[in-house]
Amino acid sequence: MRLISRYSIVLLAIIFLQPVFSFTYSQAIKPKGKLFIVGGGSISDSLRMELLRAANWKKGDIIVAVTLATAYSEEGFANANKAFGRLTGETCVKFDSAAVHDPKKLDTLSNAKIIYFGGGSQSRFMELIEGTNVQQILKQAYYNGAVIGGSSAGAAVMSKKMVTGHGLRDTAYASTFRVLQKGNIEIVSGLGLLDSVIIDQHFVIRSRYSRMLSAIMEFPDYQCFGIDESTAVIVHNGTAKVVGKSQVIVFSKPINVHTGNDNAFAASSVQLSIYLAGESFPIKQ
Repeated sequence: MRLISRYSIVLLAIIFLQPVFSFTYSQAIKPKGKLFIVGGGSISDSLRMELLRAANWKKGDIIVAVTLATAYSEEGFANANKAFGRLTGETCVKFDSAAVHDPKKLDTLSNAKIIYFGGGSQSRFMELIEGTNVQQILKQAYYNGAVIGGSSAGAAVMSKKMVTGHGLRDTAYASTFRVLQKGNIEIVSGLGLLDSVIIDQHFVIRSRYSRMLSAIMEFPDYQCFGIDESTAVIVHNGTAKVVGKSQVIVFSKPINVHTGNDNAFAASSVQLSIYLAGESFPIKQ
């Protein structure tokens, strides 16, 4: 009787503690794949080769060119297919707006070695996949070992909090904001491949500093970084490595953020770091 009682106690403990163990285990899982985040502009063959090497790509591996961000899907696919074909000798799989409801294309997306997002509008990308399984498939592919790359809008869409580039107060669209003001930068939901980072692109050449300064003061626990054109970061195991021609600028750890008249932002300091090709920095995932 005593043995049965002890067994029952152990069994009850396992039942009640199982959710805790499951949660801890799921939190510990890290993605096996990599992110290859390009700041837009001209993408050289050498930069694309960095992407192929990051994926350890070999003949027969699937490359999917995702054209959801652009209204010019055929042209976008043709450009990506030509560029990758020149280096691999193989044809990419096109994933356009029609593919989001196509079971065969979704299966191909699940099994791709490289998934590459072209430029355009990150808001358009997210609108087209709303109510589909695409976001979950992309996350699962990343966790299973796929390399997910993207340029320009295809870079911005990777984070959980996605910058659209639009001001909510300063509504005249420009590459940069005229004011640093609370509630100005428009942030919407992205894919969530990175959940503590906000990404901007074409950064140095278009002088988008006020956008990321606005973002880091709105979300002080995040990393906000701008990737310049013809430049990429490779994200893997909590580290971002810079490759390409230019710079990556990271804003973090604002201190004493407050607002004044008309919600104008102020802070006593913001940490700013500038990285060149070949350099690495820790990234919040």
